[in-house]
Amino acid sequence: MRDALRNLVLKMLGCPYVWGGQNPWTGLDCSGFVVWVFQVFGLLPSGDWTAAGLRAHFAKDPEKPAGAVELGDLVFYGTDWQHITHIMLGLGDGLVIGASGGGHLTTTAEEARRIGAQVKVKPIRYRADLVSVLATGRRLTPPEPVDVKRRGRPWKI
Repeated sequence: MRDALRNLVLKMLGCPYVWGGQNPWTGLDCSGFVVWVFQVFGLLPSGDWTAAGLRAHFAKDPEKPAGAVELGDLVFYGTDWQHITHIMLGLGDGLVIGASGGGHLTTTAEEARRIGAQVKVKPIRYRADLVSVLATGRRLTPPEPVDVKRRGRPWKI
């Protein structure tokens, strides 16, 4: 099942970053990306989740060193646990994947394309404000195979 997760998130590469975005067909922000993936795998109920809200929801999951990041771990950035500003999903081998490169002014897919704001793979320490890694990857076992071919990749030009 870990292959299904890896395949799903890698198919998201290039999806535009859109502030407040919650689905891959119109664009995702950092928490929207994580929420969408976790909902596909049945780990989150519907709702308006922020990076800080995800931190609170998964607070009982153990922390781990950044160098031990695995597929599905949550990686939080900010000034401290009370001020989480960004979230990415662990890929393993020191890498994370998520929607980045935009901000509150990135409100359309067209603007995201113009500035290169999209789902990307980055080294876990690509930002200096890494707060922590939660070992949520162990939770990611989908109840059934995930159909990632359903609609293709509509964000590609």
